[in-house]
Amino acid sequence: MPRFFGRLLLGTGALLIAVTAHAQGTSNAPARPWKIGGTLGATIPVGDFSNVAELGWHLGGLFEYKQPSLPVTWRGEITYHRNSLKNGAFAEFPDVGGHASVLDLVGNALFPFGDAASKTRPYLIAGLGVYHASSSGDLESGNSISRSDTNFGVNLGGGFNFNLSGFETFAELRYHIVSNTSFIPISFGFKF
Repeated sequence: MPRFFGRLLLGTGALLIAVTAHAQGTSNAPARPWKIGGTLGATIPVGDFSNVAELGWHLGGLFEYKQPSLPVTWRGEITYHRNSLKNGAFAEFPDVGGHASVLDLVGNALFPFGDAASKTRPYLIAGLGVYHASSSGDLESGNSISRSDTNFGVNLGGGFNFNLSGFETFAELRYHIVSNTSFIPISFGFKF
């Protein structure tokens, strides 16, 4: 686990350096109606999922489009979540752990409120998507066990946009409900 956090910290630092370099090269051209970006953070299992999974992580990409005449921003996302499984996650093999992963493709509506000229602006977000969940573990015999399922799901949450020179960062918390798997990702991201 310390190895993962070291790599995550290194990747985050490289990402921030790249975004800062991009921001320094921006001009005073009119804002375009779309943005691209990325997210990373912690994935907290809740409900029945918390009985079998540990705290995990996620990494994703996003595309946003803002029609100037509408109060809503449309966001499309693809995100990969990964959580370690506790021993007993597979009922028929009580001593086997493993990992669970969720790959989601989600469409969201983002509703900012407050002063549009503010450097910090809160927002609400909600959406629908397709979620592919899988879990796997290794047996002592050298074999493995795995399961996967694809379902529709919903999410609801909120966050804060921080407008910087040439790009934006954000912090966000959402609740995802997918069949019998529920989780709360706490995300930090960027858009430019």
